[in-house]
Amino acid sequence: MKYLEYLEMVNKEETDAGFEPFRGRPEEKILAYRDQVKEKYGIEIPEDYLDFLKVADGFAHNGVVFFSTDHERDEFQVIPGLISENLALGTFEQNKDYLILGYSNLFWYAYHFPTNKYLALDEEDLQEVVEFKDFDDMMTSVLKYEALEMTDEEDEEDESEESLYTEEILIEEWEEEEEEEEEEIDEKAETGKEKLKEEDSSKEQEKQNKQEKKNGNGKQHG
Repeated sequence: MKYLEYLEMVNKEETDAGFEPFRGRPEEKILAYRDQVKEKYGIEIPEDYLDFLKVADGFAHNGVVFFSTDHERDEFQVIPGLISENLALGTFEQNKDYLILGYSNLFWYAYHFPTNKYLALDEEDLQEVVEFKDFDDMMTSVLKYEALEMTDEEDEEDESEESLYTEEILIEEWEEEEEEEEEEIDEKAETGKEKLKEEDSSKEQEKQNKQEKKNGNGKQHG
């Protein structure tokens, strides 16, 4: 999921500012919450959003808010709860086709049950403004352009820097391999030279022995 990269950037900004990063809830808590909501309100929370809650139990950053699970105790409800906010907005009574997931300074972000689509709705009349390809597309767009206020140029620069960094690492690894290969070649060459020296020395010794033997035989005949 690409949006997780931008969520990490949001968490970095939070920690740099001295705040705790956004964390998810345990899977068993999320599943229990899902079942409770379905039983009590007849609402099926989208699987994509349940997966998101496992990573971050909602978040609020730079005017962008995505709702968390509804906690039983108010002191634990740092971020507005998904169901309590939809009840307060009257979503279930006015239009049961939508589940509002969060909002920004520009839009409401919602899941449309009949089409299984994620949408950006006008904050005044809840009319559809943007239809996203999927949950990842919606979250990537919201986190990148609104929560982080990034531009495509900045994103391209980051990708370019990352690509350059990766290329530098590959070049370093290649140079190290080249050096190792050169060292190995030098070692083999040195070993070859020593072997040749030994062979030459052996041949010289053998030649000398033959000469001595020949000289010795000559003396005996004399």
